[in-house]
Order: sequence, then C-alpha cells, then structure tokens
Amino acid sequence: MIKLKPLTKEDLPFLLEVRNNESTRKYLENDSVFDLQQCNKWFDDTQPKWYIILNKEEQKVGYLRTNGDDVGCDIHIEHRRKGYARLAYSEYLKDKDYATLWVFEDNFAINLYESLGFKPQEEYKMVRGRKYIYMIYKK
Repeated sequence: MIKLKPLTKEDLPFLLEVRNNESTRKYLENDSVFDLQQCNKWFDDTQPKWYIILNKEEQKVGYLRTNGDDVGCDIHIEHRRKGYARLAYSEYLKDKDYATLWVFEDNFAINLYESLGFKPQEEYKMVRGRKYIYMIYKK
C-alpha cells in the first residue's frame, strides 16, 4: 500500500537525497548532481506535476516523475526491492490509457516495466555509451 502525494518545495531535500545518490543517477539520462538552490529554481520555473511516494506508515520512500505522458520513478536506496516502484507505477497508471518512459537496457527495472505493460520500441539513443530505450504503455 502506497500513497502518491503531490511534490511540494518542502520535499525537495528528500528528492535530492534520492536523486543525487550515485546508484540513482547511474540510471538517469541526466546524471548531474544538483544542489538545493538549483532544485528550488527548477521547482519555481517548471511547477512539476511530480509525486512523493509514501508507504503505509506515511514515510517518504521515493518519488514519481511525470512530464506529459512521460513517467519515471526513483526509490530511496533504503527502500529499494520492496515493491514500492511497482505500487507507484500501478497507482499512477490506473487512470491512464497511455504513458511512455526511457530506460537503459542494462537496468533491471526493464523487467518491471514490461510486467506493467510497457513495450520496448525500436527508438533508442546512446547515452554515456549505453543504449537508452523508449517504451510505451497502452491500455
């Protein structure tokens, strides 16, 4: 059981703790490290429709990134391998007919995406010498 809570400015230090972790950045197209000032500016400039993932104890365990039809999820290193990403994607997709995402071919999460109904497309790009695959979800 999880809850998706809209991201607020108060959540940005947690977001950075997750996002700036090397094990998270390895699987992001933009693997830069950001500071709180940059993150605040990004938040003010873009007003993102992102969500904090809360577990049943209302503890922050990760966040869900959304931008139009694109979706992505990053889980705090202390909460990985507990099913939170699957629950977050399932909750987000329940009201969606269509979604897209990008994933590195060497990311084990590709199995999760396929089990949720995402299909790899022929479209890809090379990022830091690794194949970055485009996937589409259609109900």
